[in-house]
Amino acid sequence: MTSDIPTIESATLDDCDAIANLHFLSHTVSFAPFASEQWLDSRRLDDYLSRWRKTLSSAAGGESTLIARIPGVVVGMVRVARSNGPASDSGPVTAELTGMHVSPDLTGRGIGKLLMQRSLDFIHEQNFSRVVLGVIAANTGARRFYELHGWVLVEEHPDGVEGVPVVVYELA
Repeated sequence: MTSDIPTIESATLDDCDAIANLHFLSHTVSFAPFASEQWLDSRRLDDYLSRWRKTLSSAAGGESTLIARIPGVVVGMVRVARSNGPASDSGPVTAELTGMHVSPDLTGRGIGKLLMQRSLDFIHEQNFSRVVLGVIAANTGARRFYELHGWVLVEEHPDGVEGVPVVVYELA
């Protein structure tokens, strides 16, 4: 399975369980070195299932959830959505790349790169004028990945999300 090149496709509601499980796994395994034990213990798979069911059943224009699939198995995911910031009257709103996760046992095999490329294609098709993403500040591997793909650090949030420090990148 691990030698196969994944296909990248738009997620459907049928993918909800697989996406929620991958997201939960990534948060509880991949994020373990960067988050407090209290944060890790607060993660509940049911919360991820509920959130992804809602997200995938209420998708709107200008947003997309993409998955990487190696026959039968979702091994990566990324979401592109309009940013929560104010929309500009003179042009498109900002896009936000959220929730890029790759199965912890498959990182470093190009899956993230494929997801990034397809996400940027979608962003270009939607004519977004600005693209941002947030990443855990201490996650040097993810930060290096984004920087190698042209992302530039623009903000630091020491209090972060739920107390986990994050940094914000913008695509140059």
